[in-house]
Amino acid sequence: MRLKRITLSDHSDPALLDVIAPVLANAASDYGAAFFLSRLRGHWVEIIHVATPQTGVSYLHPGMGKRPLHACSCAKAIAALSPDLLSHDELNGQLKRYTERTISNREDLAAELDAIRAKGYAECVEELERGISSVATTLAKSGIGSTLSIGATASVRVFTPSMRKNIGQTLTAMSHELSCALGWGDAEENKRSA
Repeated sequence: MRLKRITLSDHSDPALLDVIAPVLANAASDYGAAFFLSRLRGHWVEIIHVATPQTGVSYLHPGMGKRPLHACSCAKAIAALSPDLLSHDELNGQLKRYTERTISNREDLAAELDAIRAKGYAECVEELERGISSVATTLAKSGIGSTLSIGATASVRVFTPSMRKNIGQTLTAMSHELSCALGWGDAEENKRSA
């Protein structure tokens, strides 16, 4: 237990992936969709791991690397709990319109982040690319867990509104389990239910 606490306390990508990657792999197989882990790095969010289904059926891969704070579920989930990300001047001029559904002004983005906080998870429906949707939530409401998000992506044909709601609830339950497995359990659970 002591070694596990020491390993997890550094919050390095490999230490986090030891715990999170197997859970994402199981979800990818169960749902036939790609599941991913993202983390905040400075003033941007990066997808650092993707688990894909091993079913032989086609799926959408979200890719790795940086995501725009306003047009991707994993980044919006983290931004909703990190208001200082949006208070920096770096965001000015960065609300690039990727599709006709991309949020491109600060007021609409603020309203979207309020909705994410209320719902507990973020959605991206054709905001970054036409035909693609994703759902994501943070691992916790505060602390290091609020800078990490897990999510899933599929076509809008597969991720219908009811499926996105189901995935959002599944991700919320997964985030609680992962938070506990990472040793953030009781304190974070109290913050979640507050």
